Amino acid sequence: MKKQVFLIALLDFAAFSCSKKETPVEKESNTMLEEPKVTVEEQDVKVSVPSPESGLEFINASDCRTCHADDTKLIGPAYKDVAAKYENTEPNRKMLAEKIIKGGQGVWGEIPMAPHADLTQAQAEAMAMYVLSLKK
Repeated sequence: MKKQVFLIALLDFAAFSCSKKETPVEKESNTMLEEPKVTVEEQDVKVSVPSPESGLEFINASDCRTCHADDTKLIGPAYKDVAAKYENTEPNRKMLAEKIIKGGQGVWGEIPMAPHADLTQAQAEAMAMYVLSLKK
């Protein structure tokens, strides 16, 4: 008798476990979703144009004065010597800015100039603009 009750209970459990419960599926609504409203506000954006004055500020804030002076050769060339060698043109400012950021060696001797990768292109160009503005 106990075997029959146990067998019936086991069959009920198996039937209950294997039954598939249907979950209702929500029907799609034909209503359109409302588009979110976007507002655009105008803002004043200040664009800093490189200038010799801002270049001097960047030079003084960096470690440039350790190796360079305006009119005296230290470890690196004097800024006036650099200005005498290169015309104050945009390509030269970009070239010097790249040397400031990446470092360089060989143009002014074998002692390498340390890279200044923390500077932006605009900051380095402003620094180059200051150096080239010292041309007599």
